[in-house]
Amino acid sequence: MVLMKFADLKGYIFDLDGTLLASTGLWYGIYRKALARFGIEMPDDYVAHVNHLDISRGTAYTAERFGLACGAEGVAKVWREYAGDAYASAIEMTPHAKELLSALAARGKKLGIATALDEDLARACLTRHGVWELFPVFVSVGDAGKDKSAPDVYLTAAARLGLLPSECAVVEDGAVGAETAKKAGFFSAGVTDPYSGADPALMRRVCDRLESDLGGYLADFE
Repeated sequence: MVLMKFADLKGYIFDLDGTLLASTGLWYGIYRKALARFGIEMPDDYVAHVNHLDISRGTAYTAERFGLACGAEGVAKVWREYAGDAYASAIEMTPHAKELLSALAARGKKLGIATALDEDLARACLTRHGVWELFPVFVSVGDAGKDKSAPDVYLTAAARLGLLPSECAVVEDGAVGAETAKKAGFFSAGVTDPYSGADPALMRRVCDRLESDLGGYLADFE
């Protein structure tokens, strides 16, 4: 199979936290403070395990891993307490994200979201930045029923866009999602994020293309 160039694809499926939204630093802090509240020091591998899960699965994983008596519901309460209104009022888009979305939309490309973030948080943030309406398709891992170690969230997004995986790029900052998308036949477009927990060397191996930020992909349209 001949791999198409990024700019020649018909569809672009974006992750949110760390890819379109500069929010992984927030979640890193939430994870650390939440675990500290339960008297636990955050292990080095924790972020990489939990970042590709939605809140429901992430809190269940956390409660089970550390044997927390409060259960997933108690962990979720703490996470949302710390997150507060950040998505509605504070979180910014990553560098060049809005410009890239505008460039894609201007060329008639189909845009979708595949994310571990809950839709209410995503909608609040993307609406504030004026880009929510650019995405006719939103799929969370909760909707798909599986986390990003399985391709379901990406395959569902592509199907709803009316496209084959080979016609779409999946844009990710996490190695789990980037590798899953590539194995499922998507163009795996990676971006680096210091809080994602992803090993840069691993990202270079699993992505069809890796850029330091979305400006590298924007340059294809300038």
